[in-house]
Amino acid sequence: MDYHDYENMPLEQLADTRDHALNLVQIVTDALKKAVREEYKKGTDIKKIARKSGVTRATIYAWLSE
Repeated sequence: MDYHDYENMPLEQLADTRDHALNLVQIVTDALKKAVREEYKKGTDIKKIARKSGVTRATIYAWLSE
């Protein structure tokens, strides 16, 4: 079976794969938030931070308010 053959994966394996992916998204998001805060502390413009990080300015403002 191909690693990315999700249509033929057993239910339990799909659930485990999803849990792993969601965990990885959270880890990367937390690291991205930290990097955003560091850039902001350096005085980088919000618009530039948003562009470099691939999220909206609204998201940047939300992360900075956490």
